[in-house]
Amino acid sequence: MMQEKVMVADALNAINAGLKSYADMISQTEHQQLRQTLQKLRNETETSQYELFTLAKSKNYYEPAQSASAEDIQKVKSAIC
Repeated sequence: MMQEKVMVADALNAINAGLKSYADMISQTEHQQLRQTLQKLRNETETSQYELFTLAKSKNYYEPAQSASAEDIQKVKSAIC
């Protein structure tokens, strides 16, 4: 069981790194067709990441951070806007 937990964590870390790479490539790509292809791949990867995250959470392999309060959310919105 511990080995499975480590493998899931490694997979999530790898997927998250890939998502960051897609974001970098998308933001630096001028060719529209390539950009759309990268966006499609990123979207598919995000879906896979969320499915794996949901599995990890259901098996108690992962505990997400505590949810932000409404006040904290408002502070961030105010700082950004």
